[in-house]
Amino acid sequence: MPYVLLVVACLTGHPAECRRQELPLPQITNATGCHLGGAVRLRDWIAENNGWRLTDVRCLPAPHTNARVASAGN
Repeated sequence: MPYVLLVVACLTGHPAECRRQELPLPQITNATGCHLGGAVRLRDWIAENNGWRLTDVRCLPAPHTNARVASAGN
C-alpha cells in the first residue's frame, strides 16, 4: 500500500492562514520508508513553498479517510 505525507503549513506572516496538503509517495510501501523517503520529499516541498511554516507532518497509508490533524498551536 502506498503512503502519503499529510502536511499542514501556515503562512509565516499570517499564522492563522494555514493549508493542508497531501504529498503522494507512490513508491513507498511501509511506515519506515515513509519517514525516510518522506524527509526527502518534504525537503523539496519546503524549498518550493517559501514563506510557509510547517505545523504538522504525518505519514499515512493512501488512501486514508477522515485523517484528523491538529496544528502545533492546539
